[in-house]
Amino acid sequence: MKHWRLIPLLILCVGLAGCSMSQETESPSDSQGVMTKKQVLTLATGQPLTTLDTDKLPQFGRLNNTIEGLYSTTGTGQTELALAKKVKVNAAKTTYTFTLWKDSYWSNGDVITAQNFVFAWQRALSPQAKAPNADLFIGIKNARQILKGKLPATSLGVSAPSKFKLVVHLDHPMAELPQRLTFPLFGPQNERIAAKFGKLYATKPQYQVYAGPFMVAAKGNTKHHWHMIPNPHYWDRKHVYLQRINVDVYHSDAQMWRDYRKGTLDEVRLLGKGNIKYFEKQAAYTARPYSKMVLLNYRQTGTNKQINRLLAQRDTRLAISHAINRKKLGQTSYGNTSLPAQGIVPAGLSRGQKGTADFAASQPQQQTLTYNTKLAKRLWHRALKQAKLKHITLSLSYLDAPYSYKIAHTLKQQLTATLPGLTIRLKPRQWSVDEIPGPVNADLSLTTQHAQYADPLSMLALFTSSSMSNTGKWSSPTYDRLVEQASNAPSFNSTRWNTLLQAEGVLMKDQGITPLFQPASTYLVNPKLNGVQYNTVGTQSNFKGAYFVK
Repeated sequence: MKHWRLIPLLILCVGLAGCSMSQETESPSDSQGVMTKKQVLTLATGQPLTTLDTDKLPQFGRLNNTIEGLYSTTGTGQTELALAKKVKVNAAKTTYTFTLWKDSYWSNGDVITAQNFVFAWQRALSPQAKAPNADLFIGIKNARQILKGKLPATSLGVSAPSKFKLVVHLDHPMAELPQRLTFPLFGPQNERIAAKFGKLYATKPQYQVYAGPFMVAAKGNTKHHWHMIPNPHYWDRKHVYLQRINVDVYHSDAQMWRDYRKGTLDEVRLLGKGNIKYFEKQAAYTARPYSKMVLLNYRQTGTNKQINRLLAQRDTRLAISHAINRKKLGQTSYGNTSLPAQGIVPAGLSRGQKGTADFAASQPQQQTLTYNTKLAKRLWHRALKQAKLKHITLSLSYLDAPYSYKIAHTLKQQLTATLPGLTIRLKPRQWSVDEIPGPVNADLSLTTQHAQYADPLSMLALFTSSSMSNTGKWSSPTYDRLVEQASNAPSFNSTRWNTLLQAEGVLMKDQGITPLFQPASTYLVNPKLNGVQYNTVGTQSNFKGAYFVK
């Protein structure tokens, strides 16, 4: 295939023997002794593999390495064509015509066609699938009406006029469309395989096929272990070096540490300030910034009318925001690598034209996030008086996981210490791989939102009135209008940039949702592992070009 992309390891492998490896077998070391004979990576996870259906995954995790779409993300966060050979855009920038490569194949040898994309996108929007990230399709013709149930999924503005020609019609120009299309939900699905297996489709590895560099092995998986092997028909198979990626399920941090120290685990996440400080100068230490934000959501439509009246007040939400020491909150949970929020958009996600400032640093209304206990108390007293209350008990929901508990516990301490008459009851919630955003189950809820593509709109669009991610149901017509204007922009220009900044200002001024901090996860990683692409948006780790050196 001719659509090879340059990666650092290409330089190492030019003229070297043994860079191509057979499935689940050991390949010989290259002639210059760069790579080891055994190219097996072992990773940890806290959850078993429950589905391989891309329409049921709110997060793709390791499975990102089994998926490829029209575009992929580079190491610098930019986009490049992947399964598409070229793209033509009409003058109005409302129609994209993609020409696919004719020699891209599924893991079973089937040719990847344009109809595979049509099927996948329509399926993601169908009532049966209810894909958690289906909002990302809004802007493609008829997607919004389909999500509202007013049109069938087959009305989506995507078609395959020929085997390798894919046409995408938009409701309006979308400057960020290439960035969106890097997200795994926009990858193809094999319609023939889906029809063959019916309800069994994607429930187990033997009922799924893959377009990415790896595939989930059909044998050897248990509730405590699953693994990926190279896709033998992947278009760039010769530049996939790992023979196997083991993913082991751990329920004990202590066991994870023991296995890392034994060398049977290649990556372990650091928990706690003590561990981070101890290891931060070692070669194995790495801090990975990621475009996500830890947020505090407010429920204004619960069963308790007094609480609704209180949380519906802007003064209440501002009081809570000013009572939070964000720097301490992040350090207590994630360590010194976390960044206090400057707004809803994470640092490093997007810059303006011609080297202008990072969007996060440019965000207006940053003063609404300052730690100011005097102002917090004054606003809180005023809000309580308005709601005719002297004291109140609020429930705070958090994910039942170590990091989330630390955040919730510290946040409870900060708020109750500063805001008189406030009692907080912690309420853990369970994690589910199939979880679809729904009504919040507490008065306050800790959530984490990821930027799914490299543009401020990826975060700002989550809090419009119609967004499924807006679980607190905050609403502002002005905000909705500004987000829509930015969504309709034909290009990345200063007008669009300023519109996005205005929208962010509206959200922060009202504290419709309160951003806390931007976490950076810290790990110890086998120093001999090279070539991993760690993304800051979308999905985190791309192991296509990964390899071990001696």
